[in-house]
Amino acid sequence: MHSSDHFTGGGKKTTPIFFFPARKKGPTSAISTMSPSITPPAWIRAWFFISSFVVLWDAAYCLLRPHTMKGGKWNLLWRPYNLYAQVDTFYGVVALEEQDGFTSAQAIMNLVETTINFIYLGMLASGKPDNLGRANLVGFSAATLTCAKTVLYMLNEVFSGMRHTRHNSLQDFILLWTIPNGTWIVFPSLIMFSLGRDLFDRLGPQKSKTL
Repeated sequence: MHSSDHFTGGGKKTTPIFFFPARKKGPTSAISTMSPSITPPAWIRAWFFISSFVVLWDAAYCLLRPHTMKGGKWNLLWRPYNLYAQVDTFYGVVALEEQDGFTSAQAIMNLVETTINFIYLGMLASGKPDNLGRANLVGFSAATLTCAKTVLYMLNEVFSGMRHTRHNSLQDFILLWTIPNGTWIVFPSLIMFSLGRDLFDRLGPQKSKTL
């Protein structure tokens, strides 16, 4: 999914299309140093940027209830949630009245996740070549948090007997619950693979050059 065209000389900035390319073994070291000019694929940076605003939107809905809910004074900004709250009552009136704390708790974690996302983007924007490894560690951590939080959210529903979603038709359940939530597992997992491979290579054993 990559080629040597992604490596350039003379300090030019290059960007792999899908994943960080694996480093090639060299004669003087177990793993040759990746060009510091290589930046993360554009889709990874786009995901962190776009998803951060979606997550902030979601967190605001949860933490500002009932004003963001149907009939609330700020509902205009969260109108799509009128439908989603019917699909997943975890976001609806019942959960609010029962003071189900998981909704707001995961919203707080959303804020933590988004903060880490922006730190990652800021580190990339700094333009310091030697900062890429540290930035990828931050990005890997953020993607892991997103994936783990979403898995926990979905498993919580499964082990509660589908308490909040079992009233849906199979089609609605798949199209309006499984696919949207699954997206927050698939893309972070791909990011974990890409950034994780880079980190794994950076932390691999290296031999000193022979004199």
